[in-house]
Amino acid sequence: MKIYFAGGWFSPAQEEEHTRVGNFLERHKNLEVFNPRTAGGDFKVGKETDHMTQVLLNNCKAIDEADLVVAITDYKDMGTLWECGYAYAKQKPVIYYCETLGDKPFNLMLAKTGRVARDIDELENLLVDKDSYVFKQVHSFDGLVE
Repeated sequence: MKIYFAGGWFSPAQEEEHTRVGNFLERHKNLEVFNPRTAGGDFKVGKETDHMTQVLLNNCKAIDEADLVVAITDYKDMGTLWECGYAYAKQKPVIYYCETLGDKPFNLMLAKTGRVARDIDELENLLVDKDSYVFKQVHSFDGLVE
Protein backbone atom coordinates (compact mmCIF):
# COMPACT_ATOMS: atom_id res chain seq x y z
CA MET A 1 0.00 0.00 0.00
CA LYS A 2 1.18 3.49 -0.83
CA ILE A 3 0.89 6.04 1.95
CA TYR A 4 1.26 9.79 1.61
CA PHE A 5 2.46 11.10 4.98
CA ALA A 6 1.46 14.72 5.60
CA GLY A 7 2.46 16.86 8.54
CA GLY A 8 4.43 19.94 9.44
CA TRP A 9 7.96 19.89 10.82
CA PHE A 10 8.47 23.60 11.34
CA SER A 11 8.81 23.78 15.13
CA PRO A 12 10.63 21.50 17.58
CA ALA A 13 7.33 19.93 18.72
CA GLN A 14 6.16 19.36 15.13
CA GLU A 15 9.53 17.96 14.13
CA GLU A 16 9.56 15.48 17.04
CA GLU A 17 6.05 14.22 16.28
CA HIS A 18 6.64 14.12 12.51
CA THR A 19 9.87 12.12 12.96
CA ARG A 20 8.31 9.70 15.47
CA VAL A 21 5.16 9.02 13.41
CA GLY A 22 7.18 8.87 10.18
CA ASN A 23 9.53 6.29 11.70
CA PHE A 24 6.51 4.27 12.85
CA LEU A 25 5.09 4.25 9.30
CA GLU A 26 8.45 3.38 7.75
CA ARG A 27 8.74 0.28 9.97
CA HIS A 28 5.69 -1.25 8.27
CA LYS A 29 7.07 -3.57 5.62
CA ASN A 30 3.79 -3.62 3.67
CA LEU A 31 3.68 0.18 3.36
CA GLU A 32 5.45 2.32 0.81
CA VAL A 33 5.60 5.75 2.45
CA PHE A 34 6.01 9.04 0.60
CA ASN A 35 7.25 11.64 3.07
CA PRO A 36 7.50 15.14 1.53
CA ARG A 37 10.16 16.09 4.06
CA THR A 38 12.55 13.37 2.88
CA ALA A 39 11.49 13.67 -0.77
CA GLY A 40 12.89 17.14 -1.31
CA GLY A 41 10.02 19.05 0.27
CA ASP A 42 12.06 20.55 3.08
CA PHE A 43 11.44 24.00 1.65
CA LYS A 44 13.32 26.96 3.07
CA VAL A 45 12.39 30.61 2.59
CA GLY A 46 14.37 32.13 -0.25
CA LYS A 47 14.62 29.07 -2.48
CA GLU A 48 13.97 29.65 -6.14
CA THR A 49 10.47 29.54 -7.62
CA ASP A 50 11.27 26.41 -9.67
CA HIS A 51 11.96 24.51 -6.46
CA MET A 52 8.63 25.59 -4.94
CA THR A 53 6.82 24.51 -8.11
CA GLN A 54 8.60 21.16 -8.07
CA VAL A 55 7.66 20.56 -4.41
CA LEU A 56 4.00 21.31 -5.16
CA LEU A 57 3.87 19.09 -8.25
CA ASN A 58 5.74 16.21 -6.60
CA ASN A 59 3.43 16.28 -3.59
CA CYS A 60 0.30 16.36 -5.76
CA LYS A 61 1.60 13.46 -7.85
CA ALA A 62 2.39 11.45 -4.72
CA ILE A 63 -1.12 12.05 -3.35
CA ASP A 64 -2.58 11.04 -6.72
CA GLU A 65 -0.63 7.77 -6.56
CA ALA A 66 -1.34 7.07 -2.88
CA ASP A 67 -3.80 4.51 -1.56
CA LEU A 68 -4.15 6.43 1.70
CA VAL A 69 -3.12 9.74 3.27
CA VAL A 70 -1.98 9.83 6.89
CA ALA A 71 -1.96 13.42 8.14
CA ILE A 72 -0.80 14.88 11.43
CA THR A 73 -3.32 17.54 12.33
CA ASP A 74 -1.76 18.59 15.63
CA TYR A 75 -0.51 22.18 15.34
CA LYS A 76 -2.83 22.81 12.36
CA ASP A 77 -0.16 23.14 9.67
CA MET A 78 -1.80 24.90 6.71
CA GLY A 79 0.09 22.90 4.07
CA THR A 80 -1.04 19.64 5.66
CA LEU A 81 -4.64 20.81 5.72
CA TRP A 82 -4.39 21.78 2.04
CA GLU A 83 -3.00 18.32 1.22
CA CYS A 84 -5.95 16.73 3.04
CA GLY A 85 -8.44 18.79 1.05
CA TYR A 86 -6.66 17.88 -2.18
CA ALA A 87 -6.71 14.19 -1.20
CA TYR A 88 -10.42 14.34 -0.40
CA ALA A 89 -11.16 16.02 -3.74
CA LYS A 90 -9.21 13.22 -5.44
CA GLN A 91 -11.25 10.67 -3.45
CA LYS A 92 -8.31 9.41 -1.43
CA PRO A 93 -9.04 8.07 2.06
CA VAL A 94 -7.48 10.04 4.91
CA ILE A 95 -6.49 9.16 8.46
CA TYR A 96 -6.12 12.24 10.64
CA TYR A 97 -3.54 11.72 13.39
CA CYS A 98 -4.14 14.00 16.39
CA GLU A 99 -2.51 12.86 19.60
CA THR A 100 -3.01 16.24 21.31
CA LEU A 101 -6.78 16.23 20.75
CA GLY A 102 -7.73 14.67 24.08
CA ASP A 103 -11.34 15.58 24.92
CA LYS A 104 -11.27 18.80 22.90
CA PRO A 105 -13.55 19.23 19.88
CA PHE A 106 -12.19 18.17 16.48
CA ASN A 107 -12.75 20.20 13.33
CA LEU A 108 -16.09 19.30 11.71
CA MET A 109 -14.76 19.24 8.14
CA LEU A 110 -11.93 16.88 9.09
CA ALA A 111 -14.13 14.73 11.32
CA LYS A 112 -16.55 14.11 8.45
CA THR A 113 -13.92 13.48 5.73
CA GLY A 114 -11.65 10.86 7.27
CA ARG A 115 -10.92 8.49 10.09
CA VAL A 116 -9.27 9.71 13.30
CA ALA A 117 -6.37 8.22 15.28
CA ARG A 118 -5.57 9.80 18.64
CA ASP A 119 -2.43 7.77 19.28
CA ILE A 120 -0.04 5.28 17.67
CA ASP A 121 -2.14 2.28 18.75
CA GLU A 122 -5.24 3.69 17.06
CA LEU A 123 -3.17 4.50 13.97
CA GLU A 124 -1.86 0.93 13.91
CA ASN A 125 -5.40 -0.45 14.12
CA LEU A 126 -6.57 1.77 11.27
CA LEU A 127 -3.58 0.86 9.10
CA VAL A 128 -4.41 -2.85 9.30
CA ASP A 129 -8.15 -2.26 8.75
CA LYS A 130 -8.97 -2.66 5.04
CA ASP A 131 -11.83 -0.16 5.40
CA SER A 132 -9.22 2.57 5.95
CA TYR A 133 -8.18 2.18 2.32
CA VAL A 134 -11.67 2.77 0.93
CA PHE A 135 -12.76 6.33 0.19
CA LYS A 136 -16.00 7.42 1.86
CA GLN A 137 -17.58 10.75 1.09
CA VAL A 138 -18.81 11.19 4.68
CA HIS A 139 -17.51 9.59 7.89
CA SER A 140 -19.03 9.27 11.32
CA PHE A 141 -17.09 10.66 14.26
CA ASP A 142 -17.37 9.71 17.92
CA GLY A 143 -16.49 12.91 19.73
CA LEU A 144 -17.12 16.63 19.93
CA VAL A 145 -16.79 18.75 16.80
CA GLU A 146 -16.28 22.46 16.31
